[in-house]
Amino acid sequence: MRKIKFLFLLLLLSPIYAHGQSDNGHWKRKYFNIGFVNTTMEQDGMPKLKSNYGASFTLGKTFYLHKKAVANLMKFGIDATWIDLTYTNYDVKYITYWDEKKYQIHEAEFAMQVGPSITINPISKLSILGYFRYAPSYSCYYANEKFGGAYASYWVGGCSVSYDIIGLGIETRFGNGKFDNILPIGDSELSGKVPVNTNGFRAFLTFKF
Repeated sequence: MRKIKFLFLLLLLSPIYAHGQSDNGHWKRKYFNIGFVNTTMEQDGMPKLKSNYGASFTLGKTFYLHKKAVANLMKFGIDATWIDLTYTNYDVKYITYWDEKKYQIHEAEFAMQVGPSITINPISKLSILGYFRYAPSYSCYYANEKFGGAYASYWVGGCSVSYDIIGLGIETRFGNGKFDNILPIGDSELSGKVPVNTNGFRAFLTFKF
């Protein structure tokens, strides 16, 4: 009789144990993303510039704040993105009294990100991630035969849906900084730093492990 009770108890506990073991594999911590960038840049007193194209690469890790999932469904964490690289290309066209001028802006950004996140694991290997992060950045550019760069502050918020190690995501990214003037103002150029606002989105392919 005792053996039967023991076997019965073992049968009851084995699915719970198996579920606990499988959870460890489902709550992945590390991630890297490869994405497409669409951005709008606005310098004070000038029309908005929309990007032609852009690309991004991010690499980071989620530090979960607790071991056991809330309601066996979700975990809260802090995301730390160690590497956040972005390249964006813009066309500039303006008309003077004498002719029409064109040039391109090549912008490269080097950033890190940190912020809270929530991961939901509704079934099996499916996971949904939502996050909002602060992203201090250094932005440098080449425009009209000039190089420049400056510190900029960005905010990044988004979500992704993954199955096992691969998934898709989208995020919004916005912020500002003060740069050497990169857009023409009439017949002359502003001296010193001018405010530049940037906002847009990144659609990306994500890998988790």
